Amino acid sequence: MLRKRMIMILTVVIAAVMLVCLIQKPVAVNGMEGLKDLAWVQDYQEREIYPGVMAYDFVSSADSKYLLNRIHIVEFDPQQSDLYIDVTNEAEHSNTLKSVQKTMEEYNTNHPGRKALAGVNGDMWMVTYAHARVEGSGTSYGGQSDPVVKKSLTIPRGFNVYEGEIISTPHDSTETPFEGEFQSFGISADGVAQLGQPKVTINVTNNTTGNKEKINGMNRLPANKAIMMYTDKGPLSNYALDDAFEVIIDFDENYVIKHGTNITGTVTAICGPGDEDQPMKDNRIILTARGEKKIAKLADYQVGDKVTIEISVKDTFKNDEFWQNVYTAVGGHMVFAKDGSPSSLGGGESGYPTTIIATTKSGKMLLIEADGRQKDFSVGIPFGSYFQLAKDLQLEDAFIVDGGGSATMVQLAGEGYQLINRPSDKKSDGSYGSPRAVVNTILVAAGPDRNAPPATDEPTAEPTAEATAEPEATENSKDPGKDSKGGLETGAIIAIIAGAAIIAALIVVTIVVTKKNKKS
Repeated sequence: MLRKRMIMILTVVIAAVMLVCLIQKPVAVNGMEGLKDLAWVQDYQEREIYPGVMAYDFVSSADSKYLLNRIHIVEFDPQQSDLYIDVTNEAEHSNTLKSVQKTMEEYNTNHPGRKALAGVNGDMWMVTYAHARVEGSGTSYGGQSDPVVKKSLTIPRGFNVYEGEIISTPHDSTETPFEGEFQSFGISADGVAQLGQPKVTINVTNNTTGNKEKINGMNRLPANKAIMMYTDKGPLSNYALDDAFEVIIDFDENYVIKHGTNITGTVTAICGPGDEDQPMKDNRIILTARGEKKIAKLADYQVGDKVTIEISVKDTFKNDEFWQNVYTAVGGHMVFAKDGSPSSLGGGESGYPTTIIATTKSGKMLLIEADGRQKDFSVGIPFGSYFQLAKDLQLEDAFIVDGGGSATMVQLAGEGYQLINRPSDKKSDGSYGSPRAVVNTILVAAGPDRNAPPATDEPTAEPTAEATAEPEATENSKDPGKDSKGGLETGAIIAIIAGAAIIAALIVVTIVVTKKNKKS
């Protein structure tokens, strides 16, 4: 008799535990909704910018490991079929600096049917005081004082891809000072996001002479002891010093630089040291060599030679196929989460304004901006706290893009755009909040559903978001287990039904077992 009772009690307990687990863990995970429950989060607010795109704003408490900081997060599913993620500067040439808001506005104009929802600043660039040392300026950085260019050249620092075309290869070791390998964050055409360290191999063959050379990099600084290749998506001029030797190659058709590119053009001009430089134009590539040994590699090129250029991409992290077909990518540095494992940045309590690109373990993508350098307002997340930040936000992959005065977040608000953060650059009146022009922008936009049937001629309404000076909390934030009408989420309903079915099945089994025991 005791055995029968034990079986029945155990059955009921197991069923109850299973039911509770199912109810407590809904099928759908809502990512950042748990922010408001973290002890260090204050002044929490949220709003929906667009269906599936949430904005979160909060302050980390001054007595927490994160110190006093104002943090802004935009969260979305990169595989949502009506969302588009792009890295761009919406300019003809990659060295054009432009504010995040200006880029978003021009994106709408240049992409009919799409509307930018949120954007942050992207990659760093080769600054004049460090890498692009201007001739005659006398600047010195990292032990290097040799001139590199005639005028300031602000090119992206890392591996960047705009709409399937490689815009710049990674910072090359010939560009001094070289401060190590940086990573890139890429998104495929169907919204898969991944952190990588892509390497681009560029081989140039002079078909007339048979000479074959490996190029140091593409749309990089015209560094000494290097051969660099410039495309019509790179800078309008590379401002190379007079000691440079250049080969001008023109193509009959539009070319796209990506993995697998194999194009053949004709040498139309040779510019030796001291000669007047040829301008960049559509369907043109320019090879620029500096240093005796590198110039000697191109010395036998002649006008009329046929030249073939081949491009291949590989990833240091062994995800070659992804990076060979990546749709858009942005360069960055200081990885603090990779494949779900947080890593330390060191640095203790030092910090500065920061922009972060990340994915979460639940499959969401995050654009994060934290203000800094503003005492009693936002001091900057301490570098020593990023390890814990990755754990608190359940980050899968995360790294820092450009920061400092460049850290900017802009969001759709009503029919226009709103600067959400307070940049650390000062306005003319001395107050903080002047948005800086940057080399590119990372944005998420709404557009036609990629999975929808062919569009009709009927116009569709453009996405808008309610303008608000301070984002307001939504009903969803009050109870994560309920939908916008206050009802239980679909996942919770399914869990309850499944739990009830399990309990019923176990009770039936218990009754059958009990009857059999009685008969025996």
